[in-house]
Amino acid sequence: LKSVVVLALLGFSMVMNERKIIEAIQSATRNVDPYGLTPRGAVKELSELLRKSGRYDEFDNHCIHTIGTSGAAWTIEEFAQEVVSRAAMVGAEAVLGEVHSYQATDQVQLQQVLLLHDIHIGEAFTFSNGVRLVDLQDLPESPLRDSLIRQRWGSQMGWRIDAVLATDFTVKKDIRTQDKDRANDWSALNEQTTLIKLLDDTRLLLSLARHADYGIAALASTTLIPAQLSFVDRGLGYNVFAEPHAAFGPEIIGFEAQQADNLIVAFGRLNEETQARVRIALKRLNDVKIDRNWANKAINLRICLENIFLNPEEERQIARRISERAPGHTGFSKTRARKVYGFLSKAVHTGETQQHPEINERMIAREVQLVLRKIIQDGAYPV
Repeated sequence: LKSVVVLALLGFSMVMNERKIIEAIQSATRNVDPYGLTPRGAVKELSELLRKSGRYDEFDNHCIHTIGTSGAAWTIEEFAQEVVSRAAMVGAEAVLGEVHSYQATDQVQLQQVLLLHDIHIGEAFTFSNGVRLVDLQDLPESPLRDSLIRQRWGSQMGWRIDAVLATDFTVKKDIRTQDKDRANDWSALNEQTTLIKLLDDTRLLLSLARHADYGIAALASTTLIPAQLSFVDRGLGYNVFAEPHAAFGPEIIGFEAQQADNLIVAFGRLNEETQARVRIALKRLNDVKIDRNWANKAINLRICLENIFLNPEEERQIARRISERAPGHTGFSKTRARKVYGFLSKAVHTGETQQHPEINERMIAREVQLVLRKIIQDGAYPV
C-alpha cells in the first residue's frame, strides 16, 4: 500500500510540475517579439522549472542534437527560448507534446529539397523515383518554407524560388554530450550525398525533357525540418550549387514532367559507369541553357560533343573522329560536324565565340539534346 501511495504522489508531483511548466511557457509567450524571438530574461522561470524537472536534461549542459548532417549544442535557456517561440504559434500544451514525442522516438522523418530558381509549375508531379516537383507553398509547414515564402518577392540577391524538388527520408536521432567522442560514422553524410544526387539527376533529366532553350537552375539543397520539430531547428546547412542562374522560360507542364519520368526510368536502367558519363553531359547541357555567357555556352557544348562521341581512351584527332561519327546520329554532315567542333574550339582556346552565318549554340544544343535522349532510351553510347 505504501508503494502505491508513493507512486501516486510521484505521479501527482509530475503532473503539477508539468502544469507549472505550461503556465511558465504561457507567461513567456507574452514577450515574444514579431520576429519570434524571446528575451533571455523572459524565460528565466521556465528554464529553472525545466532544469528542476530532470526530464529535459538532454537539452542542457551543451548536449548536441544532430539531425542528418547538421546539429547544435544546447543549454536549457536556449531550449526554453525555442519552446516559447513555438508555443506562440501552437500553444504551450501542444509544443510540450511535440517535445515529448521527439524524446520518445529514435528516428525522425525529414525531407531533402532542391531549391529551383525562377521555375514555375502548372501542377505538382511525383516521379517514379519518389522525387516530387511541388510548389513552395505545398511543402509541409516548416520554418524553412515560411522563410522562403517571405523572400519570394523580396530576395536581395534577385533569387526567386517558386518550386522545389523534394524527397522523403528517415534519419536516426543522434544525441551526445560534448565530451563524448563521436564515432567515425559517415552514413548520414553519405545518405545526404545520395539524396542530393537523386534530386539533381531528376532536375537534369527534367531539363532534358524540356525545349532546348529552357533549362532548370538550382540554388541549393537543404533539409526541411517539419514545424513540429522546429524547436530543435537551429539552422541547417545548405549545399550551394555554384552554377549560372539565368533561367527563363514558360512553366513546366504535365507533358514535360511525364516525358522526364520516362527518361528517369530509362536512366535508372543504365549501369553506374554510363550514368556517371551521361551525368556530365546532362549537367553541361543544362548549363548551356541557363548561362548568358556565350563563351561558356560554346565550351559546355564542346564538352557535350566530346562526352558523347569520344570514348575515354581517345585523346587525338578529336575533330576528325567527331566529324566521322556525328553524321550517323545527328543532322550534321561530315563537313558541318567538323565546322561545329572548330566553332566551339575557339571559345575553349581564346575565351571568345566565333561568328558563323550557319552555326550557332542554339542549333548545336538542339542536336546534343536529341542524341542524349536517344542514349538514355537505348542504354548505350554511339561509341
